[in-house]
Amino acid sequence: MTGLEVAADAQGACQLETDGVLITLQYRSEANDVVIFAPVTDSEANGELTPAQCKKALALAYDGKGTSGAALGMFDGELVLSVHLPMTGLDAETLGARLAAFADAAVSVRAEIAAASGDGSAGAAAGQEEGIDRLGGAIRV
Repeated sequence: MTGLEVAADAQGACQLETDGVLITLQYRSEANDVVIFAPVTDSEANGELTPAQCKKALALAYDGKGTSGAALGMFDGELVLSVHLPMTGLDAETLGARLAAFADAAVSVRAEIAAASGDGSAGAAAGQEEGIDRLGGAIRV
């Protein structure tokens, strides 16, 4: 459908990149589903998440509207957007449509979280006023 050659690796995964977002599709035989996921932050490039970024992530994930229904969580210090698709009834057209929608959501979420970063010191002060403060590198809400 996309004209891209997509081949799964030995772990049943393949990766695509769109608008600078690396998207992975992973088949899970035990669950008989496909997980589509993408990091929407880069801890190596940007360091730790700021309180403002965490607050924005929580707001986006609250009812799924800000993530187009995808889950938003943390893995290895990065925020990751993900969606699980059962294999039952999943055809190429449906997978393509879901992948396109997921890519749009990942690009949007990444932009929103990046915009929330602002000045680290100002974000920390604002976060403390709103009940978010750092304790030994952890963030408490």
